[in-house]
Amino acid sequence: MSVLGLQGAGFPTARYPVGTTSRNNMRNVFGQSEISGRSSSSPSGNYHGTLKMGYLHSEFSPVSGQELHMKYDESSTDDDPVMYVEGKDIQGKIFTQKIHLNDVNAENATPAEMTALRVHLAQQGDKSVKASSGIPLMALGSHQDVNTTMDFKQYYENWASNLKNAGLKQNAGIYMSELERYLFYHRTKGVTFSDTSSISSTATEPNGKLEDKDYEYLSSNWNPQNMSRKEYDEFLDFLQSKGVITEEDKDYAKGIRCTNGEPETWYSPLEPVYDYANGNVLAFVRYESSLIYDHETTETKRGVELYKKITSIMEEMVKRTGDN
Repeated sequence: MSVLGLQGAGFPTARYPVGTTSRNNMRNVFGQSEISGRSSSSPSGNYHGTLKMGYLHSEFSPVSGQELHMKYDESSTDDDPVMYVEGKDIQGKIFTQKIHLNDVNAENATPAEMTALRVHLAQQGDKSVKASSGIPLMALGSHQDVNTTMDFKQYYENWASNLKNAGLKQNAGIYMSELERYLFYHRTKGVTFSDTSSISSTATEPNGKLEDKDYEYLSSNWNPQNMSRKEYDEFLDFLQSKGVITEEDKDYAKGIRCTNGEPETWYSPLEPVYDYANGNVLAFVRYESSLIYDHETTETKRGVELYKKITSIMEEMVKRTGDN
């Protein structure tokens, strides 16, 4: 497969990652590509493109001649975001279309639809999309018609597998995180992590299990030793969406608890950490998971077990980033 595909003026030029690239470096590259009328060029100097006036994003393929230009349609709303797209397909035919982003399913979508969803998520400040350079999408431009549907879930998984085999595990994780964001968006019809309190857990009991790609997503988006309250809430929302904790568990971990009014006394072998105001949520949940109550109740036992589960997840996240 050729990787010289659709190259964007609104996003970084598509280039296959060579060697090990950190997430911070990839974010910096993304940040240098502003949504404006400036020109972009590939490192080889054989491609030049300009963002079309009034559009959020433009992509051009010098190999296939395909083009994509997109912006929000006038009918677009927060609940039903719609992207207006115009471009040129692989046959050279000019087209226009409106894409309802809540309907985009990565398992049966066109490159135009997936690119529109990526632009939308980037506009929302999505961390996983910003951490990626969009290579899997742009690489299609040399052979896949922008309006022909395909299974992007399988495509991304194959791409990540090839990267892992090449020894680029971190890069593979970034692209799997990007894929997970597309799939999550479709499952929730565009509900953001901060709004997932309205979504029922996928299981009545917390029997969901995190896969390797889930840990890659978590470690790419949150640092347990440096979290804001909002980030902690979003982290818990994600765990609920995966069926790892229930909605009641999530409320408990957020401090929303029912008590019988009787005083509680406890012991811990660890130094007290009574809140996570300094951002080190891992230290807080470790402390909570270590508590030994003088009079154990169903509620206190549940709390300790819950914090043990969260601690284990966070420790795995830290392990994967090497920030021990």
